[in-house]
Amino acid sequence: MSAWAEDFGSTAVQSVTKLAETVSATNKRVNGESEKSIYNTAGLYSTALARSENNTTLAKTERRDALVTGALVTLEKDMEILDNIAGKRPQLGPLEFVLLSLSVAATTLSPLTLPYAITEVLAPSAAAFVASIGIGAEYVGRVAVADSKEIAATAIRAAAEAEGALAAAERAKAIVPLCVGVGATAASLSLLAPVIIELLQINNNLQLVTELYLLCPLLSILSAALASLALQETMSYSSKAISIGQRRFAKSGLVGRTWLSATEQIERSSKRSTDRWKSFSFAVLPAPIIAAVVPGTLPTKTIIATALAACQSAYFLAQAEATLARATDAVALKARSAAVCDTYANQGTRSAAILPFTSALASLCAAATAAIVELPMVHTALPIFQSLVIAVFPTCGGLLAAAASVSKARCEVDAAAANQAALTLALQYENTSEGDDDPVLRPWRGVFDLIVSTVGGFGGGVQNPISKG
Repeated sequence: MSAWAEDFGSTAVQSVTKLAETVSATNKRVNGESEKSIYNTAGLYSTALARSENNTTLAKTERRDALVTGALVTLEKDMEILDNIAGKRPQLGPLEFVLLSLSVAATTLSPLTLPYAITEVLAPSAAAFVASIGIGAEYVGRVAVADSKEIAATAIRAAAEAEGALAAAERAKAIVPLCVGVGATAASLSLLAPVIIELLQINNNLQLVTELYLLCPLLSILSAALASLALQETMSYSSKAISIGQRRFAKSGLVGRTWLSATEQIERSSKRSTDRWKSFSFAVLPAPIIAAVVPGTLPTKTIIATALAACQSAYFLAQAEATLARATDAVALKARSAAVCDTYANQGTRSAAILPFTSALASLCAAATAAIVELPMVHTALPIFQSLVIAVFPTCGGLLAAAASVSKARCEVDAAAANQAALTLALQYENTSEGDDDPVLRPWRGVFDLIVSTVGGFGGGVQNPISKG
């Protein structure tokens, strides 16, 4: 009985163990499939999310590209406005029109009214005169293009000089952030100086303690002085970058208002040197003077002097950045004006490209007329037939001269546009002499307009362009 019970118990235990193993395996399989399903769902969601982000990025890129393409097309149309206006009406002057008409009429009527011997001389002469009008249009157009290219080269050279002065200003300003960092470090060390002295237990060494206390103010004040000198150098180069090309492209009357004699130039140079030393004194003296006046112990005075000198360095950095921002904007305006000038000059070059071809065709018409009048079949033909045949090439030459006059007018218009674009290099100079606001960036106004644009963007309003003046 006991043996059977033991066998039955062991069999039951084995059955329960197998059942447990089966249930466990089933649970693992179910859990695995569930986790796999979850992982697959998460993977699909991640893939869909990535595709959505890619589609959004692609849509933004396409919209941006469309805006840029539209802007370029608009710019191209704007550049062709002047040429289209010049080409909408004939550009022949009254005298040129009368001379061309008389030449063609003389060629047409001479076989009908004059002996053929005179026609043999008159027709080629009239055709050559018609061709000369077209060649004259080519000359005027090519001269206008040459003038515009020379003006554009001068404008580009002025913009390049301004870029060089701006680079010098950037180089002079590069030391100012380092001075600010040294001043801030010195200010932090001045706060830690008492703690360092206490940790080193050198309170009894009065000379060493004094030197440690004075080290931080000395570094900070020297950094402020160096930042002041760098600021003066930056302002000098920035002023040069802003002024390059102004007198060069300004009108004579405006330049005469600000003309300086040799003695006045010497006085201005001396004043600049004096202002530089004044700025250096202002950077060195205030911090120690204020620290000496403020009551307190030596550590307190050194902290005050170091902090004031660090503030001076930061102020000089802000002033240098503002000056450099204005110079950068001015140089960008000069570069843009030079680019517009060069663009119109190139537009004139495009318009003048056809002029040599029209002149060659007009010369061909003159030569063909001289050849036709010598043909035997024309000698023996009826006068009406002679008139029709001989008048063909002079008439074509007149049309070519009219077409050349249109191209010449386009060249002249583009040259005038290039000239006006170059004169914008002196726009700031002109407005300053008249007391108006100049178009060069004013940093405080620019920052204010950026803040207004940002607030308007958050409010859903239309962002206005940043005002420069």
